[in-house]
Amino acid sequence: MKKIFAIMLVFIMVLAGCQSDLPSGNSFSGFEGYTQELSQEEIEKIMKSGKVELENRPDENICYVSISCKTAVESGELSEAMLKILPEDGIILDSFKVEYEEGATVFDVFAETVRENKIHMEYTGAAKIPYIEGVSNLYEFDCGPLSGWMYKVNGWFPSFNMGQYKVERGDHIEIIYTCDLGDDVGDTYGH
Repeated sequence: MKKIFAIMLVFIMVLAGCQSDLPSGNSFSGFEGYTQELSQEEIEKIMKSGKVELENRPDENICYVSISCKTAVESGELSEAMLKILPEDGIILDSFKVEYEEGATVFDVFAETVRENKIHMEYTGAAKIPYIEGVSNLYEFDCGPLSGWMYKVNGWFPSFNMGQYKVERGDHIEIIYTCDLGDDVGDTYGH
């Protein structure tokens, strides 16, 4: 029993030590929306502060999804084997047209898109607040401690989870890999 307890204690200490590679201070203070379910009122407030409205929306429930890992491919951090798996230009999927049901979220549309296009994707959590771990065999932290998958809609990076963002007709959804907590892909939220 003591041996099991000792192993568990070492495991917990190792996990706690892994956190030191992540930024400290206020860098993550505004990202609780990515891992916590927000109320509709909180989402509406965030949407009013930054959402980009499209001028001409189509009459039918269609949107467009693209998936890019350009920053990872250009980073110099990936192994040769990984570079052979990913597209040379970093475009995993270019503007794929998706028909969706009323009330669908960005995650719903994204999950359907990768399924339909046979693109590997792994996530944790529930569909309401999923965390994308990997797409096309490229995972969080593959390009350092600040790397992982983000999303933007119509050029705007929402500060809440894609499982809570309701898609609107004509939305352009981009799933993007960042190597620098969004700075390298145009998101300066929290900086």
